[in-house]
Formats: sequence, structure tokens, C-alpha cells
Amino acid sequence: MIQSAFKHIDVAVTSLIDICDQLSEEDLALTPIEGKRPVGELLAHLSVICRADVYISEGASEEEMAQFYAENQVHSLGEIKQALIDNQMYLYQRYRQFNTEELLHVTDSYWGASYSRLEWLLEIMGHVYHHRGQLYTMLTLTGKEPESVLFK
Repeated sequence: MIQSAFKHIDVAVTSLIDICDQLSEEDLALTPIEGKRPVGELLAHLSVICRADVYISEGASEEEMAQFYAENQVHSLGEIKQALIDNQMYLYQRYRQFNTEELLHVTDSYWGASYSRLEWLLEIMGHVYHHRGQLYTMLTLTGKEPESVLFK
């Protein structure tokens, strides 16, 4: 079951890296939707989701997560791509440690969401796809429609 989720996360991360390869450092400052974060901030958020959401699923507090985000800022396309890969690998290594009973164990987030670890994995996958869709829309609005395979 986790391998199926990993397959979809692989597609998302690979496509995000491909999108990064089509951008310039200057593109990170683009803000095509007023009131929304710039492309670079969205990519920075995407780059840490796989690790951050594991921490959240394991009971990290709001304060601990604020500290995590502050300590794991990325600023360049190279840093974003490396963080995407490193945090994806962290997620996979963590989840490969769990047996079936542990995957079914329910944990709580600091805001009160309760899911089994398997459900958290699906939430992580959905979170990455959600923000990748936002990124695609933002870039399309600037005329920089990415030429990437988004689904396989």
C-alpha cells in the first residue's frame, strides 16, 4: 500500500524538479495572484512538505513546526530541488520502518486532526499535489506554462 503512495509522490516530486529546471532564479519572485505567496515561497513550502508533514503526523507542536520551517528555508532553485529529494527520501525511510500495526496507529496533529499513519501518508501525497497544482496555475498565469508530465 505505501508503495502505491510512493509511486504517486515520485511523479509529483519528479515533475516539480522538472518545473524548477524550466525556471530562472528571477522567476522565484513572480507573484501572479495578488495576495498570494510568490512562486519561490510556494516552491520552498513544497520542498519541505514530505518531512514537515511527517513531523506533524508524529505530534510536533505548532511551535516546533514554526522552528522547523525557520531552520529549513531554501532560497535558490538548487536548494529547492535538493530539499525536495532529501525530504522525499526522509518520508520514504520513515514509512518503510513501520509494520502494518504501526501504519494503522492513529496519531494527532497539533490542530486536532486524527489519522492513521497510512491516512497521513495519503494526506501528504494530497498536500504535495494540491500545491503543485497551485504552482502550475501560477506559472500559467505568467505565461510560463510548464512543459512537464504531471500524471503517469
